[in-house]
Amino acid sequence: MKLTCVIEDRIPGIGGPIMRYANEFSKKHPSIQVVEVGWDDKREPDISAVFRRVEVNGPDREPIPEAFINNSDTDLLCGSFCPFSGSGMDAFDHLRIIGIMRAGMENIDIRAATQRGIAVVNAAGRNADAVSDFTIGMLLSECRNIAKAHHVIKSGGWTHDFPSSSMTPDLRGKTVGVFGFGYIGKLVVEKLSGFHVNVIVYDPYVDDESIEKYGAKRAEKEELFKNADFVCVHARLTKDTEKSIGRAELSVMKPTAYLINTARSGLVDYDALYSMLANHRMAGAALDVFDSEPLDPNDRFVSLDNVTLTTHLAGSTVDAANNSARLIFERMEDVIAGKKVSGFVNPEVLSDERFSKWVAKAKEEFGL
Repeated sequence: MKLTCVIEDRIPGIGGPIMRYANEFSKKHPSIQVVEVGWDDKREPDISAVFRRVEVNGPDREPIPEAFINNSDTDLLCGSFCPFSGSGMDAFDHLRIIGIMRAGMENIDIRAATQRGIAVVNAAGRNADAVSDFTIGMLLSECRNIAKAHHVIKSGGWTHDFPSSSMTPDLRGKTVGVFGFGYIGKLVVEKLSGFHVNVIVYDPYVDDESIEKYGAKRAEKEELFKNADFVCVHARLTKDTEKSIGRAELSVMKPTAYLINTARSGLVDYDALYSMLANHRMAGAALDVFDSEPLDPNDRFVSLDNVTLTTHLAGSTVDAANNSARLIFERMEDVIAGKKVSGFVNPEVLSDERFSKWVAKAKEEFGL
């Protein structure tokens, strides 16, 4: 059985954790042959531009990676950002599981995989601690002017006077609205409990019991934006959720409220957000994600005095990178073993005869 690990060439340090856990997986199951291959798109001088293009347009417009063509006998395939299109999957003779080393699925055609009897697992939850930690840091940094004060001192100044100084809050007793209640949203609520805040949640895909378990209350979308002192965005970006936070939602926010986005910029109408901030119709925003990255030094948000901006850092920790690889190989094994698997994106593939026959053979090889 062949495991092919596609490593994005221009991402520093990404290959180490993947290959370490791949080799451990192979030691546990000696029938696995591990192959490491590189991937890049030399047409773009900035690799992040490639990721953004795939994220926006999907994988189908991208060329098939040579690594696929040169490793057509692969059974298990993993990668992070390279495009996994239907035509790319057709380059393989008997591919049966794809592992995506992150939670985002914009670079893979899930339907095409299911149609071909290929299971897909992702690393959902891999950076949930990293992003939830960062979210609370951004919330505090913006409402307490931490980053702004740092910048003033580094620039040779000293002041207590910031645009939001007249409304700088304590967190105790305030209402935090969590927009999206997956892995990250739940952890944000857990970690905020020590601040003695009230939490309301908007997520139409989560039942009341799951929300109440975390000491939070369900709110309708307008209710959340109207009543929250802080809105933390944690939804998944899909066609249904794109620009789901628009002018209508932002316009009902309190003038003392803050928006924190460490998820995806596409969830928020940034034109409407800019207008709200520029006209000081809300207290501020903390943004880690943008419609175009890297952010242009002359971008309109840079000129605002009521924002905290960071360079898409929320999920970037050493622990998150290790978690990605560990989770993927654990989940591959669990799919083969027939266990209930978190991060199994297309479980309907279990009824595909091509997949079930391969799983039976793999179980025997693995001694499961």
